[in-house]
Amino acid sequence: MFRNKSAASLITFLIISFSVLWLFNNNAAGDDDIYYKIDKGLFNLKEVFETVSRNYVDELDPEGLSKSAINGMLEEFDPYTVFYEDPGSQNLRMITSGKYGGVGMEIGMQKGNITVISPMDDTPAKSAGVQSGDIIVKIDGDSVSDLSLEEASHKLRGKIGTEVTLEFKRPMMEEPIVLTLTREEIIINDVTFAEFIEPGTAYIRLSRFSDKAGKELRNAIRDLKTQGEIERVILDLRGNPGGLLTAAVEVADVFLQPDQLVVSTRGTHENETKFYSQENPLLPTQKLAVLINEYSASASEIVAGAIQDLDRGILVGNRTFGKGLVQKVYPIDKVTQSYLKITTAKYYVPSGRCIQKEDYKRNKSVFTNLSDSIEYDKSVNFRTQNGRIVHGGGGIKPDVEISDQDMGRVLMTLSLRGYLFQFAVDYLSRHPELKYNSSIKVNDEILNEFNNYIEKANINIEMEGERELKDFLKIADDEKYNSDLKDLVSVALQKLESQKDTVLEHKRENIRQMLTTEFAEKLSGSNGRIRSSLSHDAQTQKALELLHNADQYDKILAVR
Repeated sequence: MFRNKSAASLITFLIISFSVLWLFNNNAAGDDDIYYKIDKGLFNLKEVFETVSRNYVDELDPEGLSKSAINGMLEEFDPYTVFYEDPGSQNLRMITSGKYGGVGMEIGMQKGNITVISPMDDTPAKSAGVQSGDIIVKIDGDSVSDLSLEEASHKLRGKIGTEVTLEFKRPMMEEPIVLTLTREEIIINDVTFAEFIEPGTAYIRLSRFSDKAGKELRNAIRDLKTQGEIERVILDLRGNPGGLLTAAVEVADVFLQPDQLVVSTRGTHENETKFYSQENPLLPTQKLAVLINEYSASASEIVAGAIQDLDRGILVGNRTFGKGLVQKVYPIDKVTQSYLKITTAKYYVPSGRCIQKEDYKRNKSVFTNLSDSIEYDKSVNFRTQNGRIVHGGGGIKPDVEISDQDMGRVLMTLSLRGYLFQFAVDYLSRHPELKYNSSIKVNDEILNEFNNYIEKANINIEMEGERELKDFLKIADDEKYNSDLKDLVSVALQKLESQKDTVLEHKRENIRQMLTTEFAEKLSGSNGRIRSSLSHDAQTQKALELLHNADQYDKILAVR
């Protein structure tokens, strides 16, 4: 019946595995009801699979069908329990160790083209002369026009020592550039920025939690201490999706005294495990502000939660993502390098609260216990070491909430559609003498040139409220509203249209800042972008204000 023996083997293996796991985890010996449910479920699974394979109108691939069955089952669980195949274990290795085989360049989608955002220092791409703004046309002779960004990234990675041939289109050059690069071990830094941003204040951005996060953080701090005394620290965890739980503990070690509880984990089939700080802290008493936002997740929330619950520092920004689940990876098939990543426990920060948001466990036919838990009840009070009230469920609420600057639709359009990026690339290609500068002062002449660039591009910039007015007009037509009402809305739309000519002038200073940041990245990489953006970063500026105000800082932490 099976055209692919591996598919049949996979189904058999899964049936046996889930049977054994179920019996083991539920201690079901002697429980006739559990045995009956297992037998019935496995019988149905086997019969449906075989009956569909024999009788469906179109020919089926049993291996694909088995994967669909697996994914369909796992969809009932939380979003992080997944089955995946990872040839070469590139993704798994990159997640856990921050290393992979590749050529070393950050790519993104710009105007529908897969474009080099920035080549990484000391990599094959950088050494071969790949530049920011280069458009990838072909990979190993195959066009990338139909590839997604993820698919293109996958083709660029591979076994260390193998070659990949890339064809680029570069602005201001008619002929394509063809380069053959040899893949090397690419190391992604967890600490992506660490500098004094003013005398005594260290700003450190931690972008991930691989197994080297703690070591990188300690090395960065030691380097900073050779430059001057650290009196205040800003730890930026914004946009950090997390990583290894052990790495989170090692990062917290840097700021906490030894033997303080950082996080604990427990699940239905796992006993409670407690993780304590162990190393002597490098920054035990310096004033500390941790920046968080809605994209700070998992290990980021462990660190932020521990800092908050132990009243070691203040949190500034937006509420975090809310991922309080722990996963383990189990190998399924060593030949195909397939894995099952399963959530096995939840983590709890020192106050006892769980950060996980309630976004799963809804199917009554799958889960045996759907009772509401204090883990998701935001009205239940937990207390920090100094007695401050905090809450679990749905992420971590910062001590001082301050949103990222709202770009508005005009600036968002210029940024997301790549006009700022492309202008900076084009400008530098026409002024090659500037490529040796560390930064560019965006004067009025450059701003006027940008305005002309936008005007020639004939961009339809959508004004604030324009979409809503158009939606209302459509509703008015459908519902046959009074014509006078529709005329008023039409006049409002006309006035908005007439203001489009002046909208860039109103946003002139915002555009100046954004262009300065774009140029800084093209000239000095990601460090240049970060360095340039801090002066107009509202959350960083608020953190600086609080770190310099001892009374306000102590008041937030309820220091007596």
